[in-house]
Amino acid sequence: MGSALLESAGMIVEKKTLLKEHAMEFCSSVSLFAMLFSTPLWFFARADLVPLGAVGWIFLASIAYALTMLFFAKALRHMAISYTTPFLAFGPLVTAILAFLFLGERLNMVQWLGVAVILLGAYLLYSHSHKDLLEPFKKAHKLPHMKYVWLGILFYAITGILDKKIVGASELAVPVISYLTIMFFFIGVIFIVMMLLFHDGFHGIGNGMRNNTKWLSSVAILTIGFKIMVMYAIATPGVLLSLVIPIKKLSALFSTIIGGELFHEDHLLRKTAAALIMIIGAAILVL
Repeated sequence: MGSALLESAGMIVEKKTLLKEHAMEFCSSVSLFAMLFSTPLWFFARADLVPLGAVGWIFLASIAYALTMLFFAKALRHMAISYTTPFLAFGPLVTAILAFLFLGERLNMVQWLGVAVILLGAYLLYSHSHKDLLEPFKKAHKLPHMKYVWLGILFYAITGILDKKIVGASELAVPVISYLTIMFFFIGVIFIVMMLLFHDGFHGIGNGMRNNTKWLSSVAILTIGFKIMVMYAIATPGVLLSLVIPIKKLSALFSTIIGGELFHEDHLLRKTAAALIMIIGAAILVL
């Protein structure tokens, strides 16, 4: 729940910042701030508990997370939010399917009901600006940048699978702080390389960091905070990734409340119903 709250705050700031920033410049700047701000965590990291083989897995997870950041940022920048965000509600479903295939996680019928209820509530909340609830689906195939949404959802799920494999009760079992310090370092390096290869290099990074320092650093701090919380949840023995991710999707609810949208006159009934549905779904999962 704490990670959902921090993630929702980060989403609000990200949407604001992307109005002025290119997606890759935004992600590169945030990743470098995150690498900088996570430096003190190295004092608590246990490098001796991270085998060399685990470093390779962490690098793969870093690539997946970097691509998740980039694709979602591109979608938010190039498409109307009212058409991109409804589809983000289906991220936990993709994660649950991959967790079943690669981690062997199995949910009982009550847990699947809770997941479905949260997804329904998230979709209703995200799609509040449409009179027809199916409108985002009807227009999705006409949107040239829709591929970024689907790719973002896919790599979001892959990141979750790798997170669980690395910090979960497996042969790796890397401590959370050790994992995150290495991961944020790798992500920073990955985006520097991407900027040099596909964009305007350090010039673009410098422009972004100078022009929006306050907002970019805020996103970085919030990202570190929610990532720490969600990773400790994932690392808890016996906790299924398929259940953690849907609860984290309550960030949709918190984003609406924090953004001051829940109490606007427009679509108030649908938003309130969606909020209640998501709370009921979360209650089903944790009972």
